[in-house]
Amino acid sequence: MKKEYSFIAKIYDPLLYFFIHSMRLNLMEIILDYKNKSILDLCCGTGNQLKLLSKNDFKNLHCLDLSSAMLKQAQKNNINIKFYKENATKTNFKDELFDLLIISFAIHEKNKSTQEDILKEAHRILKKDGALVILDYDLNEKNNLWLKATIYTIKRIARKKHYYNFKNYIKNKGLLSLVNPKKFLIIEDKQKNFKGVSISLYKKLPQ
Repeated sequence: MKKEYSFIAKIYDPLLYFFIHSMRLNLMEIILDYKNKSILDLCCGTGNQLKLLSKNDFKNLHCLDLSSAMLKQAQKNNINIKFYKENATKTNFKDELFDLLIISFAIHEKNKSTQEDILKEAHRILKKDGALVILDYDLNEKNNLWLKATIYTIKRIARKKHYYNFKNYIKNKGLLSLVNPKKFLIIEDKQKNFKGVSISLYKKLPQ
């Protein structure tokens, strides 16, 4: 697995930059009210979402990933980002620590139990009035065949287990089957600027 992530970390940005960058800009527009709040990117990968935020005057930024190879890429040219090598399903953070959590293109590649554990942990470390924003694939019958074929081809580049989890995620209707409505209230769901991907903003509900 280490070798696979070392390879993916090197090609991820050059391969997907133009496909993903406009989506990252849209995500940033949604969270502009959090410029002076504490933000954690769970499963941050190469850290490009937080680097974009940093360049646009977001201050209190934190980046977590389990892959040393991904974090090595993320640490390149960073300005004011704190890094943590930890498992997103069980972090060392205190309860109710962050104002906003970002999960970007990470949920779909995990198996269902891991997906559920990440969301449970996200709820634990979010402040009482905190928010969760998820950027991930959202494929349905409205998407054209060319788009679906392109996305599936991109996902095939990843390891077999990753692709298997992606197919199950789409089959199970993505976030609709994962996000517990008793824990998170959907505030905004945006897909109009880029078909096949959605940005969903949730507010943490008290328990």
